[in-house]
Amino acid sequence: MVEGHVDGEPIVRFAVDATQWNMDAEPGDAPAAGAFESLDRVFELKGTQVSSGILCHVIKWCVAGRNYYVKRYSPRGKHFRKVFSRNRPVVEWRNLTYFARMGIPVPRVVAYGSQYRLGLLRRGALVTEEVPQAVDLQTLVKTKPELLQDRAWVLAIMRLLTEYVRRIHEDGFTHRDLKWRNVLVTEGSAPHVVFLDCPSGRHTPRPWRAHFIARDLADLDRSGVNHLSRTMRLRFYLWCRGRTHLGPEDKRFIAKVTALRIRRERATSSRRSKRELARRK
Repeated sequence: MVEGHVDGEPIVRFAVDATQWNMDAEPGDAPAAGAFESLDRVFELKGTQVSSGILCHVIKWCVAGRNYYVKRYSPRGKHFRKVFSRNRPVVEWRNLTYFARMGIPVPRVVAYGSQYRLGLLRRGALVTEEVPQAVDLQTLVKTKPELLQDRAWVLAIMRLLTEYVRRIHEDGFTHRDLKWRNVLVTEGSAPHVVFLDCPSGRHTPRPWRAHFIARDLADLDRSGVNHLSRTMRLRFYLWCRGRTHLGPEDKRFIAKVTALRIRRERATSSRRSKRELARRK
């Protein structure tokens, strides 16, 4: 059975053991080509742990003076879920490629791929090169909160971020995990904004599009409510929606965004409480 195509090559799911591995080497990438030459090699790497989750974990690996982020997926759940789950490494590569086509800066993808065994997604990985002098927005405001007092810097970041968000939303695409930790930014008088970590995003049919647009804005506002003034958050909304002032429809939409934000905050808090109880037991 053929699931789809990557770089013109068919992805065969229902084979005894089918592995798809793709590299995008550039001149001077010879050391990286050796480190990331295969999926097996990538899963043997033991670098600095950056993050860890239920479905994947990320390590930082340095090769010949360059830093790379290796995101390794190991699906969880029953066989039924593994058969019909999305191939997250490939989806994330497609989404990063889509952002680049839309003129949105993204990290360079060095390698990606996955392995199926008897139709079940066994594992996968995505390797990206580090963006020089860029830090995710959530970390940056924690380590350098004084940047939020620099009005010119904040407005520059907001301008870029809202332009990129509006661009994909107008194209019918929703990110579905648009948190501050998934937005890289740089310091300085001319900052840059870079999108990363988007394995859930997709073009959304019109009947559900408004809901997921509101969800994207709610995810951004979860940190915004703690770090930005109400005036700044309102300006952010207007720029994201391409508005100059609020109308009745906008007020209803903001109420929906606020309700989604509160609901998602409560869900996150509930999951944390359950994990804490499980640890104590």
